[in-house]
Amino acid sequence: MKGWDGLVSSALLGTDRRPPHYEDLPEHVQERLGDGGLLDAAALATVYKRAGRKPLAGLTPLDAAPGEDRPLPRPVAIRRLAAMLGGFQTSALGEWLRVADANGWGVPPEQLPALADYARNRAEYRPLVIAAAGRRARWLADLNPEWRFLHAAGAEGNDSEVWTHGNAVQRRTWLKSRRAEDAAAARAELAEVWATESAATRADFLGLFADGLSLADEEFLESALDDRSREVRRVAARLLARLPGSRYGERMVERLHSCVTETQGVLAVELPHRLSSAMERDGLDSQNPQGVGKRAWWLQQIVANTPLAAMDSAWIQLPVEGCAVEILQAGWTESAIREASAHSAHSAHSAHSAHSAHSAHSAHSARPAAGNASGGGAARWARELLLVGASTGSRSPAELLRLLPPNEWARAVDGLRATVDVAELVGGLPVPWPTDLATMILDQLAKVGTNRAWARLASIAARAVPPDVLTHPITHEPTGEEDTWRRRLVETLTFRHELHEELS
Repeated sequence: MKGWDGLVSSALLGTDRRPPHYEDLPEHVQERLGDGGLLDAAALATVYKRAGRKPLAGLTPLDAAPGEDRPLPRPVAIRRLAAMLGGFQTSALGEWLRVADANGWGVPPEQLPALADYARNRAEYRPLVIAAAGRRARWLADLNPEWRFLHAAGAEGNDSEVWTHGNAVQRRTWLKSRRAEDAAAARAELAEVWATESAATRADFLGLFADGLSLADEEFLESALDDRSREVRRVAARLLARLPGSRYGERMVERLHSCVTETQGVLAVELPHRLSSAMERDGLDSQNPQGVGKRAWWLQQIVANTPLAAMDSAWIQLPVEGCAVEILQAGWTESAIREASAHSAHSAHSAHSAHSAHSAHSAHSARPAAGNASGGGAARWARELLLVGASTGSRSPAELLRLLPPNEWARAVDGLRATVDVAELVGGLPVPWPTDLATMILDQLAKVGTNRAWARLASIAARAVPPDVLTHPITHEPTGEEDTWRRRLVETLTFRHELHEELS
């Protein structure tokens, strides 16, 4: 910077030997210096130099985002948020945002850019950051293209301009909102532009049909089975497999019955002889994974896409002839997970529709009761498969465990711990865990000292136990000075407990 070297020389040699020449400094520094001396000039020049550019002039202030802010939590809670954004206990950031939102607290505006940056490449945090940004979500999205995911907060279902002229995020959000309000209208809007969309967009938009899926979607999905894009065909087949009463399901049942029959207490299997074009149209993959024969792979896919109602969970206990039992077990696992997923999506859509109608009574009535045909069937199959230690194929036992009601998790984990890694079992469960499961795991960890073999389970438990277990006795026991998994577990549980206390 011009004039800076002269100030340094004057400071080193003294102003008597080297008088400062302020006229060499930038004009903006001279204007603000006034009658100031060397130190004032050095301070102003330092700020000017660190800024890296001349002060901008003639700027028009940004319009304020419309709407009202929520009240802010106590300063100690805000300091904890800043610490997490700075890298300390960052994995608890989502919990802070959820608890703050549940208690009606807002987020300081100055923290929103850091939150948006954090969520930019972490899709699971985006809904939390959108909720935290509130009225500023769209405002921030317009300021930085890297925050365009925040546009998902502002696509109004009745604003057709968003659908025709919005960006990819806005259009996807509009279609999702429109489908929740009027599935038929959303389907018609998508059909109108279907031929002009890219394959990736067609597959993405078609995936939104998972929420509120019904037989009214069947014709559209059947036509998508003939799409030129393999990914679109795959999405359509996956959705049709989740649709009760569909022609797709009937085709799979027919194929299953041609391959599997129960005879005198034995499951007799005849593997498919070929993969027909009709089977490929329905999404059956010709490329078998390593370790599985082609014909066995075709059968596994047929079983996986056959409705559970067309099969009997008692088959799990029967001896099998004609193929390895693991092929059927892997197919049953996929089928149970698929139907449970379809059941969850239907429940969520029903609840959303009822909420939109502002009727608590309707919302309660719209949720299928626990243990009904779809959800209950998947849970029954999962329970039986876990009981026999079934092979789950590419799935993990944890994915079957999570199909059970949460009040069964602790008992199931206790029964499986002798044959399955507990960390593998509980690592895939939704959090927070039920109190009984969390207490059982922490009780176990309290007994094992600092053996490194338990480090992974401790790391999972630290984030998964519910608020009422955060003061478990393990947090009051000495952990030693060395950095061990036990010490980190206690520190995390204590951190989370303080977080909840501050936001209460």
